[in-house]
Amino acid sequence: MKTRSNTILLLNLSEAETQLVKQLPSPFEIETVSLSVGAIKNIIKTFPEKKICLIIYHIEENRKRQHRAIQLIRDLVGALVPILLLVPTQKSGEIKKCIRAGADDFMELPLNENRFSISCLVLLEMGQAITRQPLQKPLVDDGKTAASGVDLNRVVNYLQAGLSYFAPKSLIQKKRPEYISNKWQKVKKLGYGGFGVVWLVKDIRSDRLAVAKVPHSPQMNIRVLRSAAILKRLDHHPNIVHLLEIVKDRGKFILIQEYVEGLSLQQLMEHPISPQDKENYLQQLLSVISYSHKHKIMHRDIKPENIIISKTGQLKLLDFGIARDLSWQTAGGISEGTVNFMPPEQFEGQSCIASDVWALGVILYIFATNTVPYVQQNDQYPMDIETTVESRAPSKINPLVPSCLERIIMTCLQKDLAKRYSNATKLLDDLVTTFPDFGLGESATTSLGYGLMETPRRHSVQANWRVEKNGGAFGIMPAHA
Repeated sequence: MKTRSNTILLLNLSEAETQLVKQLPSPFEIETVSLSVGAIKNIIKTFPEKKICLIIYHIEENRKRQHRAIQLIRDLVGALVPILLLVPTQKSGEIKKCIRAGADDFMELPLNENRFSISCLVLLEMGQAITRQPLQKPLVDDGKTAASGVDLNRVVNYLQAGLSYFAPKSLIQKKRPEYISNKWQKVKKLGYGGFGVVWLVKDIRSDRLAVAKVPHSPQMNIRVLRSAAILKRLDHHPNIVHLLEIVKDRGKFILIQEYVEGLSLQQLMEHPISPQDKENYLQQLLSVISYSHKHKIMHRDIKPENIIISKTGQLKLLDFGIARDLSWQTAGGISEGTVNFMPPEQFEGQSCIASDVWALGVILYIFATNTVPYVQQNDQYPMDIETTVESRAPSKINPLVPSCLERIIMTCLQKDLAKRYSNATKLLDDLVTTFPDFGLGESATTSLGYGLMETPRRHSVQANWRVEKNGGAFGIMPAHA
């Protein structure tokens, strides 16, 4: 029996664009086929052995109603094959129509080669995964088998009605398992937020546990793909929660990520943490953020809830949902993030790499004092917040904090970007210079842990604060001020 070949269909691509596709790394042998839109139907009928994993369509500049062509392509290849659009500038106004017609992602021309390669790789891996059938065929959520289409719910209900005369209901009414993409069985809900629902899932073939991030609606698909592309770029760092695959289920793109058994840093901070452990966590966190910044990626939501510590002490950074890859994206003009970890410029929608440094400074401040610089409660309207007070010096809360560590913390929390560390690498370099044994696990007085000694119990992370209005904006003041 002849093996079906993995195929990428290239529609109207230039020679340079075609060469970029041919250079994509893949564990599978990939065939590229260049053709026109009108020839897709013929190639599907003539070469059924071709397994189409991805379609890349360079939109024609002089063709009207491009969405009609995309609808045709989608009808021919089915609902699951990824479609990527290359969009000339003069056609950018048609992007929304094209996405509604069935396209999955788009890139405006001229191409950013780095982004093109990463995004193609994400979609290609998804397309290849679609054709790998599981060893068993579970029920899909509408109660029918993928093979026969028989309504098994009706059959089961009929049998249960008869069994109810002989057995207690508790023995026969079992909740039917739910599946994602007929491969990942939902085990339990882990969380719920603005992005969507997070599930603990299990691979039905291997029993491997993973985490599925399911967006609220297909309208968030582009955002999911952007997050996947960023995770792919950072995949080689050990402190990133790795992306296992991306699947399409009921029109939604779902991220499947590794499952890390452990507690969040927020949960750990509810109990005393040794200075040595604090230093270890900080070293790992700075390592992954520095790596991210070197790749021009800013996280924008660094906080203890997004940091998991495994049972072995390994730190994993989560949630790149609002991250930005500055090698091809702008910082964006929207104020997003967690307000108690956001610097002034992020409130104004002017995030930059140094905005992450502020969040790192807040975490370092907590490690040194067991409290935050200041708190506000207006989470829903961060654009209405103006941080009108300066952060208190850590030594005013914990007199054991040495002046050299205080200098580093306060440099992270400078409102003036010119005075703040411009990225995590410069912060890390200063820490290593100031504390030569930082990150080496030493107990010598030259290590950072010396400045992170246990602080009095009365200083909690959730300190008492009030929010004051000042000149039409909300300022943040300590309650005892």
